[in-house]
Amino acid sequence: FNGGGRILWGWLSDRIGKMPAFMGILGIQGVCLLLIPHVSSPILFAVLAALVYTCYGGAFGTMPSTAGRFFGVRNAGAIYGLMLIGWSIGGIVGPLLISSLIGEQKAYSLGFTVVGIIALVGMALPLLTKKPAPRTGTSSDSAPTAGTRR
Repeated sequence: FNGGGRILWGWLSDRIGKMPAFMGILGIQGVCLLLIPHVSSPILFAVLAALVYTCYGGAFGTMPSTAGRFFGVRNAGAIYGLMLIGWSIGGIVGPLLISSLIGEQKAYSLGFTVVGIIALVGMALPLLTKKPAPRTGTSSDSAPTAGTRR
């Protein structure tokens, strides 16, 4: 499901746009994470877990193209590297947060609920972000203007 999500969400993000795709990914993950601790059917649990894995792969698979579309292909590599650093920090902080929330009482519902809410709050980020303005001025990476030589 992780690998399939990379293909599915990559294709879908080309159709609906990068930011709407991220909103969908975070929304689906958030709802599934909120529901998982409350399901009693193993089949429904597997379906919800598969959706979470599909979205996880989708987020990872769409980040490079999103960086290129949002910041320009020239900056995509550096931005994608920063995105991976953030992803890595989440890979350390996330389990620490969850283990402290679950605690010795094994409060898995609390852990899933907090992470689900974080994902749903993350849906607002694409609404708050604005594409950077194109560079202007005399920097060395600006294009020559009419009447000037390089």
